[in-house]
Amino acid sequence: MRTDLKKWLPVMIMAVAVAGAFTTHAMSVKAEADDLVDGRIHSSDPQEPCAVKEECTTTVTGNVCTVDYIDNGTPLFLKVGSQCTQELYRPIQQ
Repeated sequence: MRTDLKKWLPVMIMAVAVAGAFTTHAMSVKAEADDLVDGRIHSSDPQEPCAVKEECTTTVTGNVCTVDYIDNGTPLFLKVGSQCTQELYRPIQQ
C-alpha cells in the first residue's frame, strides 16, 4: 500500500495543480467581463447628454478608452448621476 501511495502522489498533486490553474484563469476572465461598463461621449442632445459609444472598463489598463478604440481619439467617460465625468480605460482584449 505504501509503495502505491508513493507512486501515485505526484500524479495526484499534478492533477490538483492543473485543476487549480484552470479555475483561477476562468475566475479572472469572468472578473474582467464583469468590469465592463458603457463608455459615453459628451453629447449636445439635452435629452441624452452622455451618449453610449463603446464598452470600457474602470480598471486602469494604461490606455484611455476612446471612440472606436482609436489612439488619441475622443475619450469616453462613465455616467455618474447625470454627468459623464469619470475617465474610463480600454478593456484588455483576450
